Amino acid sequence: MKNIFAITALLLLVDNKAFADSAEPQIKTFHFSNVLQLGMRESVQCTVMSGDPPFEFSWLKDGRPLVDLRDVSIRKSDDFMSTLVITKVKADSNGNYTCRVSNSAGYDEKSAVLSVQESGVPKINPFHFSGELDLGMRASVQCAVIYGDPPFEFSWSKNGHKLVDARGVSIRAIDDFTSTLVIVKVDADSNGNYSCKAANSKGFDEKSALLLVKGKQHTYC
Repeated sequence: MKNIFAITALLLLVDNKAFADSAEPQIKTFHFSNVLQLGMRESVQCTVMSGDPPFEFSWLKDGRPLVDLRDVSIRKSDDFMSTLVITKVKADSNGNYTCRVSNSAGYDEKSAVLSVQESGVPKINPFHFSGELDLGMRASVQCAVIYGDPPFEFSWSKNGHKLVDARGVSIRAIDDFTSTLVIVKVDADSNGNYSCKAANSKGFDEKSALLLVKGKQHTYC
């Protein structure tokens, strides 16, 4: 009888030690994208890598509990994972987000900072010259702002030097969001790297394209 009690006590001791050593949850680190802009969609996953279920998941923002809202949802994928989804990030989406996982043995928590890039900075659509330009042909490219708050100030440069309207070269404002560079007749001197810069009160963007006349060496001075 004493042997039975001794064996039972030993088993309980082993079980309790194993529970204390391994049952506490451990969460995988998560991160938000570092290129988030207003209106984008973002999601992060809180995944338990070790520990004994059942787990209780909770999300916080700047230390305050998060619940399902119009643009925020919390989804439990399975017993080991919870996903935070922000349908459209806004200026007030910025903050420190924490996932906390607990069970009967303890808890773990991980945090990540969400930072939305400043709104309104211009973004230009990339442009390219034709790769089939011969001497005497006409060339034109459009510098179009696809994102940002007007008004915008457009400027063009060639090989780092400011471009202005001149004989054979014209710069035209199509509308508040688009500027067009026109070269009436390309020649050997037309070769070079052309850049368009669009700026507003929030910042600027710049895109460049190389013009090469067929059979002619390009110059950068």
